[in-house]
Amino acid sequence: MEYRLEKKRIILLIALAVLVCFTLLSLYPREGSTDSFFRDPENLRHLVENQDSPYLLLDVRTPSEYSSGYIPTAHNLPLQILGENLPETPRDSLIILYCRSGNRSSQAARLLQKEGYTNVVDFGGINRWPYGLNR
Repeated sequence: MEYRLEKKRIILLIALAVLVCFTLLSLYPREGSTDSFFRDPENLRHLVENQDSPYLLLDVRTPSEYSSGYIPTAHNLPLQILGENLPETPRDSLIILYCRSGNRSSQAARLLQKEGYTNVVDFGGINRWPYGLNR
C-alpha cells in the first residue's frame, strides 16, 4: 500500500516537473521567431535601412530623451502615455520597442500584448544599438 502511494507521488512530481519545463520554455522566444530575430541589432539595422517589410519602431522614452538621439525611423511614444495612445496599426503588425535600459520597453511590450497586439518585439535599451543615432 505504501509502495503504491510513493509511486503515485513520484509520477505526480515527474508530471509537475515536465509541466514546469514546458511552461518555462514557452516564455523564451524560439530560434527564428520574430522576437529573437529583431532583438539582434544587426537584423534591426537591416530592417531600418532597407525597410523591406512593414514595421513600427517605437521609442518609449521621454521626449527629452528622444531628442537627445534615437534609432532612425523610430517614433516617440512615451510609456507614460502609451496606454491612452495605442498605435493605430493592425494588431498583428510588427512593433519593435526600445527605451534607455530595457525596463520601460518591457513594460510597454506587456501593455501592448495585453491590448491584443501579437507581434511585439522588445529590443531593450538603446545602449544595445551600436550604430548612429538621429537627432
